[in-house]
Amino acid sequence: MAVTITATAGSASANSYLTLAAADALVEGMVESSDVSKWTTGNDDTRNRALVTAAQRLDRERFLGARATDTQAMQWPRTGVRKPDTYVNTYASGFPFRISDDYFTDTEIPDQIQRAQLELAVYLKNNVDGISLSGLEDFKSVSVGSLSVTPDKFGAVGADRIPPMVERYLTSLRISGPGNIAIKRS
Repeated sequence: MAVTITATAGSASANSYLTLAAADALVEGMVESSDVSKWTTGNDDTRNRALVTAAQRLDRERFLGARATDTQAMQWPRTGVRKPDTYVNTYASGFPFRISDDYFTDTEIPDQIQRAQLELAVYLKNNVDGISLSGLEDFKSVSVGSLSVTPDKFGAVGADRIPPMVERYLTSLRISGPGNIAIKRS
């Protein structure tokens, strides 16, 4: 059965942040690589499946703010989230302060979320095994006799993690991530 994309912000039946047409338009603006050219091969259903799977994976992240409505199917749109790159320069005490005063609206899907979904969808479509769940992807080699472990220095994608480029898009929108440590007081 073919997958149908519903990309209406705040919809109770939404399953993607991007339509296939919007994803294709974004891909055209990306730097040409083998991954990008592979995106256009195959049929629409394969790309729709990659978009839906990428959206489902992104929705497992913990984002700042709160869902805009109780009935929406996806994490975004959210309320109470500042736009990371919108600043007002104020000069106090002789040096500039950068204060953000602009928030995403309750109907807005951030560009970073859409681009993260596209990057992950392209990755998933081009890697047939998807995001591996073995937990050993961070290592070049693992031996059991005499225990020898060689880490992979080039950023393999481990269990339930997402590619580094996707991580970068989510940096200012998540509560926690690989570069952040959650601290709980006892």
